[in-house]
Amino acid sequence: MSLDHKFHKVCQQYFERFAYYQDRLIKPLLPTDTHLIIVIPCYDESNLLATFESLAQNESTVYPVEVITVINQSENANPKIQTRNEQTFQEAQNWIQEHKLHHLSFQLLYEKELPKKHAGVGLARKIGMDEALRRFQEIGINGGIVCLDADCQVERNYLKALEEKFQNPEVRILSLYFEHQLDQHENLNKGIIFYELFLRYYVQVLKFTTFPHAFHTVGSSMAIRAETYALGGGMNRRKAGEDFYFMHKMASMGGHDTLNTTCVYPSARISERVPFGTGKAQQKWLEQNSEMLMTYDWEIFTVLKNFLEKLPQFYESAEKIYDKIPKEIQGFISKEVFQAKILEIKRQTKGYETFYKRFFNWWDGLKMLQCVHFLRDNFYPNQDIMHVTDQYLKSIQYPQHDSLQTPQERLCVFRGLDQKKEV
Repeated sequence: MSLDHKFHKVCQQYFERFAYYQDRLIKPLLPTDTHLIIVIPCYDESNLLATFESLAQNESTVYPVEVITVINQSENANPKIQTRNEQTFQEAQNWIQEHKLHHLSFQLLYEKELPKKHAGVGLARKIGMDEALRRFQEIGINGGIVCLDADCQVERNYLKALEEKFQNPEVRILSLYFEHQLDQHENLNKGIIFYELFLRYYVQVLKFTTFPHAFHTVGSSMAIRAETYALGGGMNRRKAGEDFYFMHKMASMGGHDTLNTTCVYPSARISERVPFGTGKAQQKWLEQNSEMLMTYDWEIFTVLKNFLEKLPQFYESAEKIYDKIPKEIQGFISKEVFQAKILEIKRQTKGYETFYKRFFNWWDGLKMLQCVHFLRDNFYPNQDIMHVTDQYLKSIQYPQHDSLQTPQERLCVFRGLDQKKEV
């Protein structure tokens, strides 16, 4: 079977089983040498054109790039949302007519009546990403499907860096480097500094535990190869956290990488549209008017490191090792469940390398987070973020860690750690 035929077959199987729509949504054909499609969900946005402008100002790529924007609302959207979306749609249409770029084309999808049960960012991403997959299938190119948001700016080399990264056939899924925008609202700036510091602290301490899937899962900063998207069952329809679940589901397929040579700049604005995430964290920050963000105790991750470092012993003897794992972990998972799962994984594998992979398909990012929350709730209450980040920096012997007095100074250090240490 040729590679082209295999890709076509994988796509067909995806559309038969998982696609939200069975028919093509965009009529104009995709240029046959397109290697990247950017997908932007857009709901109640006031400044989509700023994101378009940021992309338009990018350095030219070798191959054409398409941008699919999915303006969306539920069937019961209130009139204010409907009016905003209609205005955005008209503005976007006008902008596209006025900007004819040789390396960059824009397509609009306007989903006005999504079912209220499922309408949200996950479904909007799925509709756009499914359409990107369909368009790649039509031209027979296993290109990159890139997620962006309608409130983001991007660095001028964003498209070129993505294009170059996807030239490596081993790359299947990407986490892109990001930095939240700062604006004129001092209190919001303070909140986003703490929130981003929390995100970076969590990824760094997961790396410390030796967890292999320690990476950022920010919806505006992720990308995936078309075939991998199809094989993994595509995007989910979650109204929030769709990016976390998507990235960790796809991570089990291997080929995850980071892209740190460019940058996405998400907004620091507040939002009440989803129950968690950046916008909700900012809203909570303002309501609480807190001077310090509390987050996971450093001790949680020393316990998890102790647990995960025993993985070779799990493989050798699941029956004997349970009593040697930390008592806190024993509270999270019983001996019967643990031993049964380890034995099940061993029956499915022929060697330690496969055992290792299958173990972390089970003990994935969601189970890791559930365990962290269990340890927080039962053993190690949240601590202030300046304290725990100091403990982490001390553990890696970061020079002059005690001289970092402000959250912004601490964030700069953690941004540097993310850029220098590949996942």
